[in-house]
Amino acid sequence: MLENPTTGSRKKGRPSEDEREDRKTAILDAAAQLFIRNGYGQTTVDQLASAAQVTKRTIYSYFGDKSAVFAAVIERFRLDSVSGSPTKADSLAETSARIVYALHSEHAVGLHRLMIAEAAHFPELAAAFYASGPSGYMASIAAMLPEPVSPSEAAWISEAVFGLLLGEQHRKRLLGLSAAPDMEAARRHANETLRILGLSVP
Repeated sequence: MLENPTTGSRKKGRPSEDEREDRKTAILDAAAQLFIRNGYGQTTVDQLASAAQVTKRTIYSYFGDKSAVFAAVIERFRLDSVSGSPTKADSLAETSARIVYALHSEHAVGLHRLMIAEAAHFPELAAAFYASGPSGYMASIAAMLPEPVSPSEAAWISEAVFGLLLGEQHRKRLLGLSAAPDMEAARRHANETLRILGLSVP
């Protein structure tokens, strides 16, 4: 049950865990749309509250401030992209394909364009974006690398893999010069990247 954004009225008593998750989801869904459409600086907490049908107090209680909401949007997208925390049950090839598919999507490209436009004005936001986004994806790649690999080697290899998974195709996506790949195309891109780096999986 969502709150009335004007009165803050809701069912009496503490919200259940499901209700809390529903509110968080509503806030993050609304935030992603507003940030991409209006820009980070032009989006207010009042607008977020209205779009998510919650009170400002709820947003501050659940996330802290607007920058934390933005970081949570990026983090949720990343976790959804790689199906949560990586496990050895997943393969490097499949994880890489998911990353290609996700980061070349319209949603991800919109967030990336937003961050490029806002980075100079909000450097702390840029740092949060990198920590929640690229660093997290590289950690997922590192977790999938064949053993034995030292931590320093894993860092270098995962950075190289991530860079090629984006590549010139991602630049073209940012410029609106190409369409988002389907999953089959994403897998081809990922497999070719791993082949070039000598990481092909039989």
